[in-house]
Amino acid sequence: MLKLEVEDRVATLLLDRPPVNAVDNAFLDSFDSVLHEIKELNPALVVVRGAGRHFSAGGDIKQMVSALETNDFSSLDAFARRIQNAYFAWEQLPMPTVAVLTGAVTGGGLELALACDLRIAAATARIGFPEVRIGLLPAGGGTQRLTRLIGRGRAMRLILTGELIDGYEAERLGIVEWFVEDSELDVRVAGVTEMLLEVAGPAQPAIKRCINRLGTGDGYSSELFEQKALHLSREAEQRLRAFVAER
Repeated sequence: MLKLEVEDRVATLLLDRPPVNAVDNAFLDSFDSVLHEIKELNPALVVVRGAGRHFSAGGDIKQMVSALETNDFSSLDAFARRIQNAYFAWEQLPMPTVAVLTGAVTGGGLELALACDLRIAAATARIGFPEVRIGLLPAGGGTQRLTRLIGRGRAMRLILTGELIDGYEAERLGIVEWFVEDSELDVRVAGVTEMLLEVAGPAQPAIKRCINRLGTGDGYSSELFEQKALHLSREAEQRLRAFVAER
């Protein structure tokens, strides 16, 4: 269902639940297990991508049908809560995370992508929150993360209408950091991976902790606290000395 491969300090998480890598409770069970494994392995970087044509089309329709047949909407409420908790834990990983977006990136699939630090989209990706079309909303963190990322107006546009956009429009709106033609996707992923590995070290987790405190009132004090800790690290001393020596 989910496969984790680690090579040269890079962990690749493959979403492998054909045909569209839909999210259900079994998917989340596997996700929790993988999350624990990543924490144990502590790679320098995690790349998330779909094993087939699609990243993830979101919630499994069969699970929704089952809830309707049994009139058990409490199970859907619990499911949304599980997604929120899982993706919040993912967001707190210390190393950078990169989502590679292809095919369908909708609903809970987009919510996972938004919980990653960086996103690369192929031109043909179809990205959005179609939940409003079935009388629902993206309750796995979608309303919060998308608004934080691109602002209230643009988030309202996409969530209120259920509009699906391609990779180019996603980059223009600020949902993804890179948009490339499908044929160039792997090259761009390799390039971004190389950039992140080149500067991998204690500064990256510290940067993530500071940025994750945006809007809490602790952001500025966190910068000073984290910077002070970095000043005491051997790596920061070596990098600073090398920088000064070059000049």
